[in-house]
Amino acid sequence: MAEKPTRTGAESSPRQPLGRRFGTLLGAMGLGNLSDGIAVVALPWYAATLTDDPFQVALVGAATRLPWLLFALLAGVVGDRVDRRRLMMAAAGVKAVLLVALTTTVALGAGSIPLLVGIALLVGTCEVFFDNTAQAMVPALVPRQRLERANGYLQGVERVLNKFLGAPLAGMLLAASTAWAFGAQAALVFLALVCLLSLRGDHHPATAGQRRPGIRLMLREGLSWLWHHPVLRLTALVSGASNLAAAMMAAVLVLFAQDVLGVGPQGYGLLMTVTAAGAVLGALVVPSFSHRVHPATALTVVLAILGTTALTVGLTRAVPMFVLCYLFTGFASTWWNITMITLFQRLTPDRLRSRAFSAHRTLSWGMLSVGMALGGTLASTLEGVLGREWALAVPFLTAGTIGLVLAAVVALTLTRQVIDRALNEAEPT
Repeated sequence: MAEKPTRTGAESSPRQPLGRRFGTLLGAMGLGNLSDGIAVVALPWYAATLTDDPFQVALVGAATRLPWLLFALLAGVVGDRVDRRRLMMAAAGVKAVLLVALTTTVALGAGSIPLLVGIALLVGTCEVFFDNTAQAMVPALVPRQRLERANGYLQGVERVLNKFLGAPLAGMLLAASTAWAFGAQAALVFLALVCLLSLRGDHHPATAGQRRPGIRLMLREGLSWLWHHPVLRLTALVSGASNLAAAMMAAVLVLFAQDVLGVGPQGYGLLMTVTAAGAVLGALVVPSFSHRVHPATALTVVLAILGTTALTVGLTRAVPMFVLCYLFTGFASTWWNITMITLFQRLTPDRLRSRAFSAHRTLSWGMLSVGMALGGTLASTLEGVLGREWALAVPFLTAGTIGLVLAAVVALTLTRQVIDRALNEAEPT
């Protein structure tokens, strides 16, 4: 029988080691996240040097997220059919080659917006296979009662390396040479590939050795299971709307920093570390109290925080308030991720985990590309009416409103009773 929802697993030997194999996976993901952290700053900044059109800059960002909408389901099916470590290695290898090609192109001065969009689509596809598979591997490497702590480590490493180190490092590399920034990404992805080589053992899913249905049937099974789950269907839809709101802000963030806050590349990189600082705090603190806060309460509070901070940034448009709000945003985002991922892992059997996780991310992360395009379109369209400063603030104001509406929806529909019933009925994993 599944554990009682009011005791989410933290009660059982929470300080025992998570194991060398988990540490190896953590190292590979950390290196990949440091590379992604550089990309988060370097890619839009380089795009902004090629054009000042908010829509075109947003288009590059949207291209990095569009693969979650297009290929996440396929990645889930593949992850439930093959050795998951080898799948991650293949994705990392292709990504490294693509980044080397981008570095060479930039160094030769041949960069363009269409080229960036194409590379971003391909690199984003590799990330879909890598990240989706990595999350599906965690429950096989860590005892069920330590999942929250393992996910806390993953979130902490992701935020520290992706934003806290990746963003300022990107700023320094960009100040020296744009090609250096992309070259550093390629080197880090290659190191992640080397790290995965040392992860020994068989990493096929629980269905290994059994007769497997065709890809189409597996896709249908994963989608059907998620859509008919009373909790995960709703969390996927809410996550999608929340990510759409976040992407609207991200689409214009580099232009907002340049034209409204008035910062350069190094200052922009430092501003991005603020979110990471809040996220690191969340990764350190959330696992210590998450078992005492019901998931229903946690998700509602997080959405309220995210909505309030987005509105505040859009209304104040000042560096000090930006720093304070993004500190809270980082903390709240990590709290959301730890709560959501742990809940998902407990509710999903291993035989379906990759497919269900990819279906969830298709609905949630797939909206990132839509949000990017929408944010850029709003700012570009309204600039002639509102002026550049207010036009760049509109995506923040819209995102904040969406966040507060979602908080009310979750409070009314994703209740304690609904989550408790689902946890009690979940298959042992």
